[in-house]
Amino acid sequence: MAQIIAFPKTTLRPLRVHSGSLHSVRVEIVDQRRPRRTRWLTQWAIQNAASFRALKGFTDASVARGRAHRFSVSRTRLVRRFVAEISELIAAGRVIVEIDGTVVRALARRSA
Repeated sequence: MAQIIAFPKTTLRPLRVHSGSLHSVRVEIVDQRRPRRTRWLTQWAIQNAASFRALKGFTDASVARGRAHRFSVSRTRLVRRFVAEISELIAAGRVIVEIDGTVVRALARRSA
């Protein structure tokens, strides 16, 4: 079975994750203009969701080399909070986030 994580009041599509207690998250910073600032904002969300231990290896140098950062989150509620905190970065295309192998995507914008 899978769980569907919905993000109310954001511009992100609902996400289907496995219904277990341990979720794997992959974050890649693709911001070309301000990668340091984007890393700082993402770092804040990571430490809120998975503690300081999850930040090991997530440095400015690794982001400059184009490396993706991987960590685990223990609860689905914390995954939802992590994505909600960086939802603006995801919608702007500055961060690519995968949760349990599924990419978090923004909703298509509608034009009138």
